[in-house]
Amino acid sequence: MKNKGKDTELTFGVSGRLYESNVLLYDHQTESLWSQLKEEAVTGPMTGTRLVAVPSSLTTWKQWQTQHPETFVLSTQTGYDRNYDYSPYEAYARYPSPLFPIANQDDRLAPKERIIGVSLNGKHKAYSLTALEKRGTPLEDHIGERAVRVSYDAEAKSARIVDGKSGEILPSVIAYWFAWASFHPDASVYGSESQTSQ
Repeated sequence: MKNKGKDTELTFGVSGRLYESNVLLYDHQTESLWSQLKEEAVTGPMTGTRLVAVPSSLTTWKQWQTQHPETFVLSTQTGYDRNYDYSPYEAYARYPSPLFPIANQDDRLAPKERIIGVSLNGKHKAYSLTALEKRGTPLEDHIGERAVRVSYDAEAKSARIVDGKSGEILPSVIAYWFAWASFHPDASVYGSESQTSQ
């Protein structure tokens, strides 16, 4: 990360605080708070400093292990009495709305609809995972002038977006629609009649 012309290495943790009902990270060095979806620090000495999005995958352990058999796995013997096979957010996932108020409520999709969101050259777009699952085949689309290909992974209940020409994986995020719309109110939604201009 660049900070005033110097390279600054930061390490992050989960703050436990929310901004627009989305969890904030903090850096150990300055204790600034960072928004994941806004991709920048929102309070503290680093306010306004941007994060650089990198490609990532939401997948299953089986798929990852097949592709990367030499992967090391963190031990579950952490010294804490906790069941790491259980997600503490299952009840929250079943609840249809965010628990706290948000500034921008967008009814093009249900608040808790899971989407894959992508930002390219200042344009933001969301693809409903439900719609991608129903489609069954990869989707060819454009975001601005850039061709993209969106594929749904039924086993992982996830998706990925690649450049339509090079096949390079593009930075994207799996999120609830309400969270994506809160930070990207001008985002278009694939298949929505009321979507804004790409």
